[in-house]
Amino acid sequence: MNLIACRRFMSAAPRSWALAAVVWLSMVCAPRLTAQTPPVAPPPADTTRPLLAGGIASVPPDPLRGNPATTSALGAQARTMQDGFERNHRTGLRFYNGGADASCEVPLGRICYWNNNGDVPPPAERNDAKIEREQLLDLLAQAQSADPADDWVNGMRVRYAIESEQRDVAISAARACKGTSWWCEALQGLALHNANQHKEATAAFARALVSMPVAQQCTWTDLTWWLDPAMHAAYKATPCGSRSAENVRVLRLAQPLWMIPSNDIQNELYARRTMSRVHSLARIPYDLQWGDDLLESQIRYGWPTAWSVQNGGVADPRPPSVIGHEPTPSYDFMATVEANATPLSATPGDWNPKRQKARMRYAPRYATGFGALPNQFARFLRGDTTIVAGGYRLMRELEMGRAPYTAALTLDAVDGRDPLQARRDSAQANGALLLPVRSPMLASLEVLAPVGKRAARVRTVVKPLPAGTRLSEYLLLQRGDVSATPMLDRNALQAYGSNEIEAGTSIGIYWEMYRQASPGQPLQVALRATRVGAGFFQKLGSSFGLSKAVTPVSIKYNDNGRPDGGPGRSLNINFPQVPAGDYQLTLMVSGAGITDSTTQVIRVKGGK
Repeated sequence: MNLIACRRFMSAAPRSWALAAVVWLSMVCAPRLTAQTPPVAPPPADTTRPLLAGGIASVPPDPLRGNPATTSALGAQARTMQDGFERNHRTGLRFYNGGADASCEVPLGRICYWNNNGDVPPPAERNDAKIEREQLLDLLAQAQSADPADDWVNGMRVRYAIESEQRDVAISAARACKGTSWWCEALQGLALHNANQHKEATAAFARALVSMPVAQQCTWTDLTWWLDPAMHAAYKATPCGSRSAENVRVLRLAQPLWMIPSNDIQNELYARRTMSRVHSLARIPYDLQWGDDLLESQIRYGWPTAWSVQNGGVADPRPPSVIGHEPTPSYDFMATVEANATPLSATPGDWNPKRQKARMRYAPRYATGFGALPNQFARFLRGDTTIVAGGYRLMRELEMGRAPYTAALTLDAVDGRDPLQARRDSAQANGALLLPVRSPMLASLEVLAPVGKRAARVRTVVKPLPAGTRLSEYLLLQRGDVSATPMLDRNALQAYGSNEIEAGTSIGIYWEMYRQASPGQPLQVALRATRVGAGFFQKLGSSFGLSKAVTPVSIKYNDNGRPDGGPGRSLNINFPQVPAGDYQLTLMVSGAGITDSTTQVIRVKGGK
């Protein structure tokens, strides 16, 4: 995600029509190019108003800036040094041409946003800028020690500690804050969130919201900028004090990983609010007066963590435009309008982290990559309860990095009740997790690779099996359980974890039968794989045993029951080299004139 002054519209335009648009663009852009025009000095007589970025007086005065008459000498020195640092920082930004072909995805007032997930990384920051930031941090530490109630100093010390990636310093600075109560709590939330301390950040932000003015609390919890426009009318029609339940639901559905103990995307919203508030208090590299366009860009897409400048071309006499680079890769974690309205009707397609026209994007600090998780869900009966087995398989193309992995299956009715979760630390690259379900629930199956900082997930709705079910669904295994007493718990550990297999693979299958064979009358079990979309003559040939490509698996045998009467069954399947495609794998159990069956579609890859 990049932000650039609106001159970008013309500099990226084809030369054939760019000159013809000069007059129009100058009318639209020139008044907004604050970063490229001389700073506007405040009236000489006004000595009480502090300055915003670009030298423009703030109206009205911001209480978080402090009173110049009571600011400590070190605090006043820090303000002067911060302004000088950002001036030098802006002047010394390196040139960047990696986003030269990017189009303006979202115009926001004076700036232009585009998704830079595929862009060349920004240039490294100059060493002298790093040194100057360290010097500023040293002075801010002294100023905070001299006057820990100076809200401006407290905010700036946390800001620049985060910029220099000194997470512990940022947390210490926030905890040393003795100024405005809600501000100190918000700074703690920001610093803790930046350090991936999710539960502590949630608690800090909760304290900040309780202690801040009601009108500000309403603004900070407003989700409008993140919501699909189709949701705006109903959301805005709901009084602020009555939005709590909807906010909880929307942010729960947007939470990247349910295995995280607190909702980090909610913390990210408040962290963006806090950092934007800090940025509004002083000069920033854009050198623009703080306004709603900068605020909206940072609430929706985050604050820049790197900066550069870009020329419009050798024929363009104007100063370079400033580009702010937000962290990448970043993702749109918001659920669709339909999923937000009825979560228990959601499908995996209701989450598209790579959505092009995104209302928001977020780059979690604990995972720099998010992928779709190959999976298989299967259901089994235990009395009046259904056990859901959520199988996962880490495919090589996901580039999850080396073990260990953390795997979790979470079931949530999204109705305020506590969710259910099965979690496995030091998990293998494939397996299944088990949870009971008695009513429809939204399932989130997730794997996190802390070393590789990669994550993968799938979300879908699971429901209990109907009462009186006689045959479970089946779970694919890495190998069949050849013991006399196959058990679900044991087989879940070596689940195959996906409905996608390689041609020529030998896999296992586990299922359960909830009716017993009568003495002398065994049940008949049949397992058959049939290619989906096969033509009539192919199927006819298959019926005479002439086409293994259409029916690669066909097994029949009698089941006389288990010695202990248990329901579990397992066997091995050799899936031959067949054409790639989808195959319907059907398990049938017949006896006493009754046939039960369960079917899943298996996708064969890499076939001949």
